[in-house]
Amino acid sequence: MFGILEIILPILAVLALGFLSRKKALLSSEGIEGLKGIVMNFALPCLLVGAFYTADYGAANVIVALVMFACCFAGLFLGRLIKKAFRMNQDFLPFLTTGFEAGMMGYGLYLMLFPGESLANFAMVDLGQVLFVFTFYMAVLNTKKGVGTRSTLLSMLKSPIFLAVCAGVFLGATGLGKWIDASPAGETVAAVLDYIGAPTGILMIFVVGYGLRFELSGLKDALAAATARIAVMALLCLCALFLISSLVPMTYGLYWAVVLMFILPAPFVLPVFAGSQKDTAYISTSLSVYTLISILLFAVIAATAAA
Repeated sequence: MFGILEIILPILAVLALGFLSRKKALLSSEGIEGLKGIVMNFALPCLLVGAFYTADYGAANVIVALVMFACCFAGLFLGRLIKKAFRMNQDFLPFLTTGFEAGMMGYGLYLMLFPGESLANFAMVDLGQVLFVFTFYMAVLNTKKGVGTRSTLLSMLKSPIFLAVCAGVFLGATGLGKWIDASPAGETVAAVLDYIGAPTGILMIFVVGYGLRFELSGLKDALAAATARIAVMALLCLCALFLISSLVPMTYGLYWAVVLMFILPAPFVLPVFAGSQKDTAYISTSLSVYTLISILLFAVIAATAAA
């Protein structure tokens, strides 16, 4: 129990500090954007390069990435089915039942839960959904907002996260990453990447806490969206685990990386694509509600993994 509390309580404390910082106006939104900029432009890209450039790019990891990519497509499709079947008048519901906020939450939680495990496990699970989010997901959202394909492509190519993933995958797939890692400079490169990436976890959780918003008027719809996502993610998680374990060796780290991915909320970038204040409130409240659910599910994972 104390081991689990050592993992959960720091997360809850940092979330609470972020939330109180907004409520008490201890930090401005500009200050938070600055912290987010440090994470998204420097800390997280270094963490991603470090995870991907030493990863194994054999058939097993390619299969894992393809399974996750397919699951993201299935999540969008199932979200549309639920919206239609239950006559839910929320255009953004299907986008809340697919994709994962691995960048702002997933990596930090995985590092806290498995500090001794290779981050490459989670990175390879993340690769499929990164490709989905930065291609199909963003393209469909930009179409809803009236943004053209060219602008979408340019935005993707300018993203430090996408560029970091591409650089890490290139170095790893070509063997250059392992060559660098085995060279005399390998330890220095790893130390630099680890040092810059070290603040990622706490800064991400703090920013998430600052962004938690609960609109009482939209709480009913947010809970409905959370219920829909839980149902979809539970089904897809079981399918992913079955497919991956049937096709590749299922290691301890890979198993929990998959499970952890499926408890995460939808991408936090989603409110940017809202066309109205009503849609913005709906998405923000839904993401906030599911973030708290994610933390509760993370506590269950921590208890189970530690058992």
